Amino acid sequence: MSHEDIFHDIYGLLHSEDYRERFWANLAKELPRIPCVASVEDYRAFRDAGRRLGELHVGYESVDRYPAEIDRGEASLESMDPETAYRVTKMKHPGTGRKKDITSVIYNPHITVRGIPEEAWNYVVSGKSALQWVMLRQCVKTHKASGIVSDANR
Repeated sequence: MSHEDIFHDIYGLLHSEDYRERFWANLAKELPRIPCVASVEDYRAFRDAGRRLGELHVGYESVDRYPAEIDRGEASLESMDPETAYRVTKMKHPGTGRKKDITSVIYNPHITVRGIPEEAWNYVVSGKSALQWVMLRQCVKTHKASGIVSDANR
């Protein structure tokens, strides 16, 4: 058992769904505690899972991109002013209500991303889907009280 094995064991444990559900109240207000696992098999399972997860977290840039389709419509973005071609005011899904297509995101009138796997919406950071968070923040909005414009394009 090396220092690296212990690190991976703790990394796997801290990312475990069971651990997060069991200690959620404590994790909100204090530093995480590391419980002893019941058996050597559990230790090895957490260690191996932590090692694989660590490799994913560190090497995420080397993974092949998901083959989502970027539909640029009829306009040739290369011939357009870049500020106009890539300007985003508010991203949204095509459709409305129950017929909303979550496998596509309309970035702006010139660009639509299609073929987003539904599982991608399950990646949650701080209680919100990471993709949903980006869609909500990459926009142009005006603060009602102050009139200050928050423009993600700037």
